[in-house]
Amino acid sequence: MPKKIIFTIFNILLFINSSAQVKKNKKSDLSPIFTNNDSETLLMVNILQKLNDSGDPINNYHWNKKLADLYYSQIETVPRDEKVKYWFKYCTQLLLAGENQNCINEIEALLQKQNLAYENLINKSNLPLIELLALAYLRLGEYNNCNNNHNEYSCILPLKDEAYHIDKEGSQKAIEIYSQIYKKFPIDKFKWLLNLAYMTIGEHPFNVPDSYFIKYPNWEKEKKDFPKFKEIAQNIGLAENGLSGGVSLEDFNNDGLIDVFLTSYGTKDQCKFFINKGSGFKDSTEEAGLAGLVGGLNTVHADYNNDGFTDIFILRGAWLGKGGKHPNSLLRNNGDGTFSDVTKSSGLLSFHPTQTAAWADVNNDGHLDLFIGNESRSNESHFCELYINQKNGKFLEKSSEYNLSSIKGFVKGVVFGDINNDQWPDLYLSVMGGVNLLFRNDFGIFKNISKSAGVEDPKYSFTSWFWDVNNDGFNDIFVSAYDESNLKNLSGDFVKELQGDQVISEKSKLFINNGDETFREESKSYNIDISMYAMGANFGDLDNDGWLDFYIGTGSPEFSSVIPNRMFRSIYGNQFEEVTSAGGFGHIQKGHGIGFADIDNDGDQDIYAVLGGAYEGDEYPNICFENPISSNNWIVIDLKGIDSNRSAIGSLLKIELDNGRTIYNSINTGGSFGANSLQAEIGLGKCKSIKMLKITWPNSKSQTFYNINVNKKYEIIEGQDKLSEKKYLKLRMSDNKKISHHN
Repeated sequence: MPKKIIFTIFNILLFINSSAQVKKNKKSDLSPIFTNNDSETLLMVNILQKLNDSGDPINNYHWNKKLADLYYSQIETVPRDEKVKYWFKYCTQLLLAGENQNCINEIEALLQKQNLAYENLINKSNLPLIELLALAYLRLGEYNNCNNNHNEYSCILPLKDEAYHIDKEGSQKAIEIYSQIYKKFPIDKFKWLLNLAYMTIGEHPFNVPDSYFIKYPNWEKEKKDFPKFKEIAQNIGLAENGLSGGVSLEDFNNDGLIDVFLTSYGTKDQCKFFINKGSGFKDSTEEAGLAGLVGGLNTVHADYNNDGFTDIFILRGAWLGKGGKHPNSLLRNNGDGTFSDVTKSSGLLSFHPTQTAAWADVNNDGHLDLFIGNESRSNESHFCELYINQKNGKFLEKSSEYNLSSIKGFVKGVVFGDINNDQWPDLYLSVMGGVNLLFRNDFGIFKNISKSAGVEDPKYSFTSWFWDVNNDGFNDIFVSAYDESNLKNLSGDFVKELQGDQVISEKSKLFINNGDETFREESKSYNIDISMYAMGANFGDLDNDGWLDFYIGTGSPEFSSVIPNRMFRSIYGNQFEEVTSAGGFGHIQKGHGIGFADIDNDGDQDIYAVLGGAYEGDEYPNICFENPISSNNWIVIDLKGIDSNRSAIGSLLKIELDNGRTIYNSINTGGSFGANSLQAEIGLGKCKSIKMLKITWPNSKSQTFYNINVNKKYEIIEGQDKLSEKKYLKLRMSDNKKISHHN
């Protein structure tokens, strides 16, 4: 019988029996307990609550429970030839909502009732249904093991004994189905998922059939002496479960310890605030007056009002198009352990989809301004915004006056940096699907120099940042590739790259500053011309050698997108080597906000990563990697601006070491998706002392200090010619032993 006829018969049987099999399994949603009586905070809480209650699920694709209910209700009402489509949509939304077993039950019940074997239905027409079943089993195994029985080894490649699935049913069934699919459709995505499923039950590589076995020669080349980082989030109270979101690492209460602020994508997902107590972290969300402030894909922090306490800006609405008209939130730090939402009174209340913004003093008046990169689509125009600080707690939108009006595109990254060392912050935008933009700041008026600077690529890009990757005193630019046109081949690209095969998708770009306002693209020579598919990412110094390393969070919203997050270590500023496998960084959950900071006060930077996807059923606990490297020296510098902005954002540090080497550092929060601490945490290699430290403040004034001891924290106040040594005692957060490593 022809396949077309079989499929038609199958469809008829399907809709006749589907409604009897459909079972709704709703989860109750707990409303937050409002603890903040501040009227403006309550106003924002009410706005967010109304958006959640009244929004159209069709325009909010991640409202999967609501979408499942919607499609279920339409099965009986749509025309006969549409019933199958809506049943399939319903099953898909069950999976995306995390109702893995219900999705399986729906499909299996139908197959059983009609006496249909899935292997006989694996053809082009029916592949989506059988693939959905396989994926549901894979997700069931993941949820029952990695989520419900979560430990520090869960989902980190290469998997260890402690990470193997105790309940093997889900993976075993997925292997059974995917192997049948691969016989007829031998594509790399299915090949990768098969290998991954074998890994989860401890049968890779020895039990994987040769026909689809994947080797990892690139990872096998990694340095064996690079130490494993220990994942300690669960041990210290930071394994917060959520969807994609942002992170800000900062000392928000000025007690000398790094605290953690988190957001999550869901419209009912509470933002979280964790206070560092020295031996672990305390959830202080309600105490801080933040209950009811929900949602947010990213967050950036700074002291916008120069009162000495760091404030927070939450970004919302990204990816949702017409459904993304959500307000951002400016959270003023009150200095007493609480925050107040002052979005409306500050003049920042607007309704545009965004996930990216950056602070800088664009007019050098000593007060931080804010640029927001909004998302425009073909049928939705949302121009970017520049808010100028009015020095009284208020902002005015002034993009036209600064020659930044009419900027629209699908903006995914916004960063400020000084490309020509004139102490005026320049602006770079990563625009997915368009031309990336570089604006030179000419004394407060911006000029587009993207083309002449040579930094317009890649076409499909995401996170970005300024950094001095080669320590020559000039800021370079990194922008990750996120080839949206090739997302269906994401896993396949990863497999090809691992095995050294040619990858056709766009590659990330590293633009090296020539010192004349032009850049040269050097990703290939730095060994990072790869298809990273990076969303969140950030940079820091893993081994305190004075050369900047970076960590990327990978993936796409699709559940079949399960490639590992990756770490790259700088080799003397000349190239990068991957240490994903060697360092234990290869977490296969989707990575988003990434932050580097010395969380345990031992002189080296730890890494915090927000995990989880965009769909309701793709929640996962966040991770924190404790740095075990101790052999190199370091210095921590906390700058306090007086005439300049209090956060000292835009300040340049020049450090001359006793071995003749010079290190440069700029004060900012790092990349465009995830926020590092604003205190300068600088690796010094093997040097014994610092000969000279020069600070150039954003207003171009400078201070110079000589003969400074290493392995200490200092506070420097603008205009005061003294170093104030600050208490910096190592915290006891785990029993992970420090490991010596080369400089």
